[in-house]
Amino acid sequence: MKLDVLRRYRAQLEEVARMDLFQLRQELQDSEARARLLDEHMRLTTDAYLAKACGVVALDEFLVWQSRFQAGTALLAQARQEEARLSKAWDQKQNELREAMQDRRTLDRLAERMRQQRQLVQDRIDQMEMDEAARRMSVM
Repeated sequence: MKLDVLRRYRAQLEEVARMDLFQLRQELQDSEARARLLDEHMRLTTDAYLAKACGVVALDEFLVWQSRFQAGTALLAQARQEEARLSKAWDQKQNELREAMQDRRTLDRLAERMRQQRQLVQDRIDQMEMDEAARRMSVM
């Protein structure tokens, strides 16, 4: 595979990783916001229950509150799990991006060295041609 093709491929991998990282970051921010909202909702529910519990609470009303707490706790746990999953995926994608960037930079340095070597060879050829032309001129 030619070096330029490989460099373009690595640059594309880097760009895809960047786009994926951006998308994961958006999803992670949304998940964090959802978890904060659910946490706030649970706090408000708890405060409302404590205010009501100062008095006597009927059994059926207590069961309703208990059901609300269980549902809220389950939703909050699910949101936290999703947040952790997205955070892990984001970290992994960041590592992939770093690796892709390093690979591309390595290929860029290799391409630059090859360009410099070609230029050095071309300079030598040009110098040899000028020397030959000067020798011919001096012979005449």
